[in-house]
Amino acid sequence: MRAFSKTEDQVENNAGQVLNAARGAANWIKADKSKFFSEVMILIPRDESRIDYDCGKTASALEEMLRMQPPDEDKFTSNISIHEVKHGDLFCGVLNYGVTKLLREGIDYVGIISSGASSYLTAENMNAIYQAFEGGAKAAGLAIEELQQSILEGRLANTFAFWDAIALMSVGGFDLRAQQPKKDDRTAPYLRGFGSDLYYPLAGVEEIIPLTRLVSTFGPCIAPIKPAGAAVWKAPNPATDPEGAARHQKKMGTKFERQAALAASVGADLSYLQYGVMEQYVPH
Repeated sequence: MRAFSKTEDQVENNAGQVLNAARGAANWIKADKSKFFSEVMILIPRDESRIDYDCGKTASALEEMLRMQPPDEDKFTSNISIHEVKHGDLFCGVLNYGVTKLLREGIDYVGIISSGASSYLTAENMNAIYQAFEGGAKAAGLAIEELQQSILEGRLANTFAFWDAIALMSVGGFDLRAQQPKKDDRTAPYLRGFGSDLYYPLAGVEEIIPLTRLVSTFGPCIAPIKPAGAAVWKAPNPATDPEGAARHQKKMGTKFERQAALAASVGADLSYLQYGVMEQYVPH
């Protein structure tokens, strides 16, 4: 999970939200003797050369919240780790750091989940993810309602996506072409989306290049899964996080254009990812 607070007044809300999500994931470490997760890692971008980075207070707030937890919850939350990543952006840099660190610990599959999607952590959904990898998938993800159609077409989103970590890193990990530019980078390309003020860097949608390379290397290996149950994706609340809500609007308003541009940068059309969907996961 990734978390950051640009200003100190956002820390309490953001830290609380991501910790609640992390606790939900940690509950699966020993639930029903199934070990869906070995560790829950919270990654905090702290590279001050980037456009978006943490104010420096989120990690300590999370650590204090963990110290204040009831004793009976320790058996779950002791497996939550907090990492400030001081070099690299919030899209590619922190994720490559996290995946590499988990691989070094002997963990072969990695899930990347937004705190706003934690309600999708159900037995039905986790079993569906597990079965996808048992069936040969190299990447699997839930088609959450906000992005359902694009995810079903193979464009998984790290809002709720799982990766075969060895396969992912063997094709280069999250390519730095999708990284957020530095604040003083005057050569960084921007894209304009639907709306007069929707400008966004050609960054993010870091899933597209590795998905394209996975399909090129392994053949159809993407498993988009329709979620079970009534879980709901929680977008940033304009009342408590106006800056996050505005950033989310700009991301969504340019998402397709950025996906297409990054696919084209490695010689692919987005339809190639539709070809990359495993037969049993093709919508009929």
